[in-house]
Parts: sequence; C-alpha cells; structure tokens
Amino acid sequence: MSLLTIVSDAMTQCGLTAPTLVYASTDATVKLFMNLAQVEGDALSRATAWRGLKTSGTITGDGTTTQFALPAAFHRFMTPYPFWLDNHPSSPLFKVGDAELLSFQVAETQPTRPVWRMKGEFIEFYPAPDSGEIIKYEYLSQYWISGRARWSADDNTCVIPERLISLGLVWRFKQAKGFDYAEDFRSYQIERNKEMMVEGGVQTIRARSHFLGDYGNTVLVDPRVNP
Repeated sequence: MSLLTIVSDAMTQCGLTAPTLVYASTDATVKLFMNLAQVEGDALSRATAWRGLKTSGTITGDGTTTQFALPAAFHRFMTPYPFWLDNHPSSPLFKVGDAELLSFQVAETQPTRPVWRMKGEFIEFYPAPDSGEIIKYEYLSQYWISGRARWSADDNTCVIPERLISLGLVWRFKQAKGFDYAEDFRSYQIERNKEMMVEGGVQTIRARSHFLGDYGNTVLVDPRVNP
C-alpha cells in the first residue's frame, strides 16, 4: 500500500469517491484525509515497538569524546538498558542521574566502565569510551514513512501496518465530521490490538538474573492468549 491506496481505501469505506491523487490534491476532503493519515500514523508509530522501527546503532570511542549525537531518526530506546560494550557482553552500561554524573566529574572519580545520561540531543558518557572501544545499542526510529516522518508523495509506503492507518482514518474522519464513529472505532481497536500482539510475539523472561536489568523469577508469556 501507499499514501494513495491508504486514503483511497478509507474514503471508499466512508462512501466517498476514491481520489486519483492525494499529496498534491487541492480538494478539501482529500487534504483532510491526508492530514488525518499523518495523525494516525504518528499515533500508531508510538503505540508499540513495531518491528519495522527497530534500529541498531554503534558508537566508537576515541578516548576523549564524551558526547555523541543521537541519530536523526531517534525516537526512544527500546529498553532501559540500551548500551552494551562489544567486548563486555555480560552486562549493560548503566544510566545515572544528572547529579550523580556531576559528582563523578567533580570528584574526578572514574567508574570501571562508562556510565551515561541523555543530554539534549546527545548521549554523554563518563569516562570517555576508550579509543577503539565499540558501544552497540538499539532504538526505535521515528521514520515510519519511507525513511521519513512526514508524507512527501503519493507513493510513500510505511513500515507500520498500513491497513490500520486506513481503519484509523475511517473513524477519525467520521469523528471530525460529527458522525457516529463508535462501531468503526471499536473495530479499529480490535484490529490494532491484534496487530500489536503479533508484533510482540511470545515474550521470554529469564528466570535468573544475569544483570540488574532482569526482573526476577517469571515464566513464558504469550500476549496473544487471554489468561
């Protein structure tokens, strides 16, 4: 699917004539659907950790640099423990608060391995990663549309389920026009929950802690099965 097919499907479901173009259209209704497609896609992209948004990154230390810019596509980290030294895979690098990091710097106390915090659009490590030291991490991208965050052409495709965007457009359009959208919203929620469960898969949680990020004894959890 694409922006054109997403909007066309939604407009058809609303009893409207499917457009021949969307992005460059001057038709008020078509423009409304495109704007709602942006709103719906933005909301869906933040709803769960979609597989298509999972991205890896690498930081290479030089022994002096402590601040490294976040990727332009960065939205949020996937876990509370995103940073791992390539040569020390048994435990992650730990996040510290602003006051704690400042105390390290003022006292010139250096942890055995770098700790980190977020500082504006940067990640700050202390001490500076050693020269050649590789830090790997994963994050969720905000680029859910063909490598970007906003529509730019009718042939733009998505890395999140486009069918859900079409379903979301139906209830959002009816809501915007003051029509009854309750049943459309209910159907949309059911389908969205199904897709999110599929994306999550079966979660395996360790029964024994190997580092402080584990959560104790538990079992396999399948979010698709009701208790």
